[in-house]
Amino acid sequence: MFARAFGGGLDGAEEFWLSRFDMPRQSGFTTHDHAEHQLSWVAHGQLEVEAGGTWLLPPSQAVWIPAGTPHALRATRPTQLYCLYLWPADCPIAWTSTTVVAADPMLRQVMLYLARPDLPDDAAQRARALLADLLRPDPGPAADIPMPAGGSARELADAIVRSPGDPRSLHEWAAALHVSEKTLRRSFVAETGMTFTDWRTQVRLRAALPLLADRLPVAAVAARVGYRSVNGFINAFRRHFGRTPGSYAALLGA
Repeated sequence: MFARAFGGGLDGAEEFWLSRFDMPRQSGFTTHDHAEHQLSWVAHGQLEVEAGGTWLLPPSQAVWIPAGTPHALRATRPTQLYCLYLWPADCPIAWTSTTVVAADPMLRQVMLYLARPDLPDDAAQRARALLADLLRPDPGPAADIPMPAGGSARELADAIVRSPGDPRSLHEWAAALHVSEKTLRRSFVAETGMTFTDWRTQVRLRAALPLLADRLPVAAVAARVGYRSVNGFINAFRRHFGRTPGSYAALLGA
């Protein structure tokens, strides 16, 4: 664990602080609350957040948890988690409910910058002000999914984005692409921050959204995006988006 507090007042008292947690698979924090706002983001890995709903966050998203909100965090795989804590009285963000935000490249860099052990307080204050300007609610659950940079992993990723219901396993894909399964597995973790299985789950769930908006039955959507079990699809959808496919469709008026 790494922790760094920053002072800004005349008395030098801490105004905000950042902690980094290197979390093994299935580790986390049971339900708790505290007097500070919390912004949580994973540099790599995947985080399950329960805070009035349940979200499965990849590195492309962060979550804002207001002060006093009961919440629990769990890493579904080895995860590096960054948490920024801010006192409400000195915070320009006025959100009163848990809010998922898009972790664009600038926001990620600011979080990493604040984690520098040699960062002066005045530089940290400027970075915090910039971060407040960057925080915007995610425009929808279909946030951008990180893609491998190139090579066989990118070829595989592009194929799955085109056809998310393709049932082939990673072993079968490796044979088709004439590359080792281990190479593909490592490439996905290194270049997207997720395992191939977790990454494909996100692609499939994102592909389900326009189908639900088109009023297709949930069972038909599940089959089209590669789920053999309707219940498995519903559970995965709820974990990631905090609602069932049916309630998402109702939200759109579908």
